[in-house]
Amino acid sequence: MAKLIQTAAWLDAWVEAAKFLLADSPTLNLVLEITEPGNRGYPKEAHQRLDEFFASENEQPMHTVAETIFPGFEYHRRGLKGVYDVYPEEIYPVIKNSWGTYAYRLVRRKTANGTDMNPLKQMIDKMKTELAMKPTMRSCFEIGVTEAEYELPLYSTVKDGKPRRGRPCLSHLSFKLFGGAVHLTALYRSHDYRRKVPGNLLGLARLQYCVARETGQELGTLVVHSSYATLDGSKGRMRKLIEDLSVIKDRREEADVLAH
Repeated sequence: MAKLIQTAAWLDAWVEAAKFLLADSPTLNLVLEITEPGNRGYPKEAHQRLDEFFASENEQPMHTVAETIFPGFEYHRRGLKGVYDVYPEEIYPVIKNSWGTYAYRLVRRKTANGTDMNPLKQMIDKMKTELAMKPTMRSCFEIGVTEAEYELPLYSTVKDGKPRRGRPCLSHLSFKLFGGAVHLTALYRSHDYRRKVPGNLLGLARLQYCVARETGQELGTLVVHSSYATLDGSKGRMRKLIEDLSVIKDRREEADVLAH
């Protein structure tokens, strides 16, 4: 049976999912619906606490994981030029692994005749074209287009079909223009909630923000469908982390109340 977790902020979604998985891991079809993906829901201290936890387990910090999904640092510094040109030409050659990064696959793909194309640019350009059309035409066409045209498949049958391990877990990104906002659904074939999901959510939120900003739309919902979700490792350490995050959040909320 599928499990749906609905929250406003993305870090709240991960905390609730982690609590669920502590009692029931692994599980199938864990779905997170985040209504305000631009909202972390916790003070900056929580981000620091998470990175301390990841460092203690010899794992990458959240920002590093997020950058494998979308080069938010380059977007912040140079806009789309940083995403489209600087990242694939200067950053990616230094950091690439055996299969690459999701961020690279978003901006560099080979066509059937072997030429390079940029899936993210193509999708954003299509969205702008749709939004520039007359309202009646845009309204009529938008439903059909968002069902097929605004899809970014990240799984490559040629590159990823043979390996059983060490291959991409994020399979597909689906964007929708709906109600004046950009909505994003991400499908994971396998999802590591202990080590990767906080950074994954941060990266997806940054990608969604980029698409919304470049098309002049609001930031809509972020839905993450983990068809297979795991939370392995020490449960005691994970419970302690969640308790620490709860204390940090309670402190912030108490400070907000006293401030008023």
